[in-house]
Amino acid sequence: MSDEQTACSYCAKKKCFFGDFSTAPPDCPTITRQAELEYSRQKLAEPENQRMAQDVARTWKDYGRLTRVEETVLYARLRGFKKLGVAFCVGLSEEAEKFTNLLRNEGFEVASACCMFGGFSSDDVDLPVEDKAFGGGRQPMCNPIGQARLLDEAGCELNIILGLCVGDDTLFIKHSQAPVTVLAVKDRVLAHNPLGALYTARNIYTRLKVKRPKTDKP
Repeated sequence: MSDEQTACSYCAKKKCFFGDFSTAPPDCPTITRQAELEYSRQKLAEPENQRMAQDVARTWKDYGRLTRVEETVLYARLRGFKKLGVAFCVGLSEEAEKFTNLLRNEGFEVASACCMFGGFSSDDVDLPVEDKAFGGGRQPMCNPIGQARLLDEAGCELNIILGLCVGDDTLFIKHSQAPVTVLAVKDRVLAHNPLGALYTARNIYTRLKVKRPKTDKP
């Protein structure tokens, strides 16, 4: 593990997009992190990773024309997948049904798993009463590990996340044996559009601090 921190989010040039690093910042990781760069090249050369990357590149032909739903269908078709898994939040059950129908109408076999599979509660992980959202009552809890297991056992070749909670999506990705992509993420305040918080960050009423910390060295 390197002690050197990468800070690509602060780079104003983004020379990596054009592949010309002649005027790149001196701390650009493409220049300073050759070992990691070589590692990624070696991994991309592996047949399965290469095919996956090629199919992603093929979707660029329709860049800016297809919605993410359509891009997901296109990617699955390019990959040659026949059976897809949908891991969804119970709060997006209607959307999950529509998406499942869409995938089936596109010729895919679909297995779906609701986050509430098993009827777990926060008591199953010994959550202290003071940390519960509903006082001492029963607090439902998602089961993303179970969702991943259900879809893997169903033989899904690609699992698609639809609105899982922050952290639950992490557990799902960690435990899914099949590759995972995300159709939508959950944001209960902004109609599942979390970037809306950043787009409106200059509003005088914002709660978010998005300016660079003054403690950073120039």
